[in-house]
Amino acid sequence: MSALNGFETSIFSSYKKTDPDLLITPKRGVVFGITRQQLGALRKIEGVEVVSEVLTGKAVLKYGDQQTVCTIWGVDEAFGKRILFDSIVTAGKPMLIDDRTAHNPHLVSNMAILGEGLVYKLGVGKIDQPITLMVINKDAGIHDVDAFRMEEFIPSAIVSLPEDQNSQTVMIGLEQAQMLFGRMEAGEISQLEVKLKRGVRDNPGAVEGVTLEIKNVLKCPSGPVYLHPRVYQAPSFDVKNQQEQHPLMYKMFNTEKWISFAILSFVLLLISFNLVGALTLLVMDKRRDFVLFRNLGMEKSAISWVVFWEGIWVSAWGTAVGLMMGVGLVLLQQKTSWVSTQGTFSIPYPVELRAEDLLLVLGLNTALGILSAVVPAWRAGKLSGELSSVRQ
Repeated sequence: MSALNGFETSIFSSYKKTDPDLLITPKRGVVFGITRQQLGALRKIEGVEVVSEVLTGKAVLKYGDQQTVCTIWGVDEAFGKRILFDSIVTAGKPMLIDDRTAHNPHLVSNMAILGEGLVYKLGVGKIDQPITLMVINKDAGIHDVDAFRMEEFIPSAIVSLPEDQNSQTVMIGLEQAQMLFGRMEAGEISQLEVKLKRGVRDNPGAVEGVTLEIKNVLKCPSGPVYLHPRVYQAPSFDVKNQQEQHPLMYKMFNTEKWISFAILSFVLLLISFNLVGALTLLVMDKRRDFVLFRNLGMEKSAISWVVFWEGIWVSAWGTAVGLMMGVGLVLLQQKTSWVSTQGTFSIPYPVELRAEDLLLVLGLNTALGILSAVVPAWRAGKLSGELSSVRQ
C-alpha cells in the first residue's frame, strides 16, 4: 500500500504543478462568456487567490518543414500567478508579449510557451525562431484565400508538463487565441482556473465552501447571491477540484489499493488460522490445569477469558512487530533508496507512509485477532466444565 501511495504521489505531483485547485467549465458547449461583474465577484470570494481566464482549442503548428496538431492554451496575465512556472520551465523565460517589439508592426511581438515534448517532436533548434499557428476559419469557404487563420509566434520558453500534455501544448496570450479562434468579439473563454490560498487548499471543508460560493456567483449575472448552505439550483457550470479533473486515474489507484487490501486481508485470514490452531492445542494441553482451576472455584467464564486474552496478546504483539518492521522498511527506503525500479532509467522505488493505511491494517489485525481468540476461549470454557463434571 505504501508503494501504491508512492506511485500515486509521483504521478500526480506533475499534475499538481499545472492543474488549478478548482476548474470551472460549462456543462454544455465548449466556450462561454463571463461578465466583468462575475469575474470581480469570483476574485473577492474568501479563500480565492487567483482567477485566470483560459481559452483552449486545436490548431496546426508549423515549424520549418515540420508540422503537427497541437492544443492551444490562450491564457491571461493572471495565469502566470496561477501556475508554478518556476518549477516547470526548462529553458527560456516565459513571456506572452515581447514589449521590445510590441509597437513595431514589422516585427513579431507575440510569444509562445511550448511543451518540452512538442519541441523534441518538431526538432526546434533555436528557441527564438518563429513558429506558425493555423486554425480553420469557419466563416470562410475551404477554397478561399483566408480559409485558415494564421499567426506567427516567437517561442519564449520550454516547459515540462504531464505526459499527456507535454507533446502537444502551446501557451499563447488570451487575446491572440481569441483572434485565432474567432472568439474576440464575444470575449468567450473555455474555462476559468482558480488558485486557492494555502490554508484553504489543504482543507476539504473550506474547498467545498468556496465551491458553493463560486456556483452562487456564476448563476447570478449581477454578482453573488448567498443562499441557505447547500441549497441552490443546479448551475450551468461544473466546478471540479483536482481529483475530479482526473477521475479515471484516481479511481484506478483507489481500486488498486482496495484490491491490494483485499489480498492482504485474505492472507491475514489464512494466517489467523495458525493462531486458532495454536490456542486450540494450548487448550488441549492445559485441560488438567483447567480442571484444577475449576475445583478451586474458578468459573468457566474466567477460564475462557484467560484463553481469550492469551490470544489477544499474541495477536497484539504480532501486529506491533509487523507494523514496526513495515514502517521501518518504508522509512529505510525513503532515506537510503536501497530498492530501485528496473528499466532504462533506474529511479528509487517510490513509497509513501500514510496514517490511514496504518490504522486500516491495525483495525484489520485487531478484528482478526479477536475472532481468532473467541473460538478457543469458548472451547476452553466448555472443556473445563465437561472435565470438571466427569471428575465429580
